[in-house]
Amino acid sequence: MITFEQVTKRHGERLALDSVSWHMDEGECVVFLGRSGAGKTSLLRLITHETRPTSGTVTVGTFRSGRVSRSQRALLRRTIGIIYEDFRLLSDRTVFENVALAVRIIGLFSNEDVAPRVLSALEEVGLEGKRDAFPGELSGGEKQRAAIARAIVNRPAVVLADEPTGALEKQSADEVLALLQRIHREGSAVLLVTTNPEVAHALGGRVILIEDGKITSGDTHMPRPTRIAAVAGED
Repeated sequence: MITFEQVTKRHGERLALDSVSWHMDEGECVVFLGRSGAGKTSLLRLITHETRPTSGTVTVGTFRSGRVSRSQRALLRRTIGIIYEDFRLLSDRTVFENVALAVRIIGLFSNEDVAPRVLSALEEVGLEGKRDAFPGELSGGEKQRAAIARAIVNRPAVVLADEPTGALEKQSADEVLALLQRIHREGSAVLLVTTNPEVAHALGGRVILIEDGKITSGDTHMPRPTRIAAVAGED
């Protein structure tokens, strides 16, 4: 599902990733563990094709770096849900409206379909009673659960979780990890990046250690050379 082949990423003179190769299967759970600045954020931005590798190839499903147009990037992002450490909820929108926006942006569903999908996602994370609340009225754990509802409302193939427990106290962090485990059991792949070894091992997925832009330990699970066909064309 996701394959990095000898991927290097530079930001000016700074080397963010150095010849990184790894693979993630459809429906798998993988954790990248490393301290701040190790290259985890660059890895996520390469998966979403927000940026391109300096060298090497990133393949996500049928999308391959260097051969993905702007419109194809939009199609790719329909298959990905993202959870951020700082939640990134719109403060002037209710919980319902924040989650509904994720449905409307992708443009696949009629207006009649939006509310049932949103309510289903809120029920999954235990926030159906907070649908009309604004982010400022929520606890940190509730904000992250709202962000998880937004990430899963379109039933993505993969959920990317960027340090999702970093701003939470332990009980809320445990609840978030339990939700991610359930999302994985229900069929979505889950990729979590964290600086916290306890979180990394509590999730229960395959753990890969990353340091100074290099994978230093863990099963990279690289497949045999047969590659998924790439989508051609570029704007």
